Amino acid sequence: MKKLFESITIFEIVLTAVVAVALGVAFWGWTFVYEMMKPLLKVYGMAYLSAGFWIFASVFLPQIVRKPGIALIASIIAAFVESLLTHWGMMSVVWGIVQGLGAEIIFMTFGYKRWNLSILILASLLSALFSYALDFALYDYKNLSVFVNAVQLVSFLISSAVFAGYLSEVVSKRLVKLGLLDQFLIARSN
Repeated sequence: MKKLFESITIFEIVLTAVVAVALGVAFWGWTFVYEMMKPLLKVYGMAYLSAGFWIFASVFLPQIVRKPGIALIASIIAAFVESLLTHWGMMSVVWGIVQGLGAEIIFMTFGYKRWNLSILILASLLSALFSYALDFALYDYKNLSVFVNAVQLVSFLISSAVFAGYLSEVVSKRLVKLGLLDQFLIARSN
């Protein structure tokens, strides 16, 4: 475990922590969007169409730093901050762990070497799948029909691909063009 984190610099840790805290606050703000959209979308079983943004930290920050453990660390920090501000409390941290693990598995599978849009979307999809599995257990979704579960899962996968995978690619490319990420591996690979 020690070797896993040895390659991470203090500058990378600080960036991860600061941006993850900011994202935790953004996640709190997104809670209002989610709560407003949920009644409209729930009728069709698609309340998860607005849930994908919560996966953003586990995809965006690892793409910048490109080192092992960042997806998990970023997701946990963002979720912890969110837990202090939202009605979900410390359960947010559990979701953060699950979502961070999902992304981390994809990045690890590709040896932390491939960072194209396809990989970011794969990471967001596995994070959403892990998160939905937790929701399935917590909210007793086994009592829902297979169709409703499928619609919910597919809507979550679409949402996470857009709000975590695609948005991470767009935002990070803009930041690289602005020269704000020159200290990080993402700038050296473009």
